[in-house]
Amino acid sequence: MRVAVHGITFPDFDRNAAFDPDDTVQLVEIVAGPSEGPGQELFQATVCTPTALSRMVADQEVVVGRHWLFVESFTPNLVEGFLRKLINNIEGRDWDEVAAKLGRLAQYEFEDYTP
Repeated sequence: MRVAVHGITFPDFDRNAAFDPDDTVQLVEIVAGPSEGPGQELFQATVCTPTALSRMVADQEVVVGRHWLFVESFTPNLVEGFLRKLINNIEGRDWDEVAAKLGRLAQYEFEDYTP
């Protein structure tokens, strides 16, 4: 089984507002599901530039980096293209295995969920 990407968005990013692409932190949301059948689920990661990371470390002293992507300069199309290429290579026996692999890259909405 493979992953079907239904969408990649940057919900807090306003393309019409001024911002510094070299000093930003942006949430990225990936909506994906099994390639063979219905369904979609949410995965989230944080995209961060070195300048923004440096500021955070100076303010907080320690920053945890799980589910973070680092870029020199934030370009939404570049990040989306990278994610689509990476995600399209994920395979597994079933959706649970595929979602777990994708969950290493971005936080899976059902991570740590036990019924």
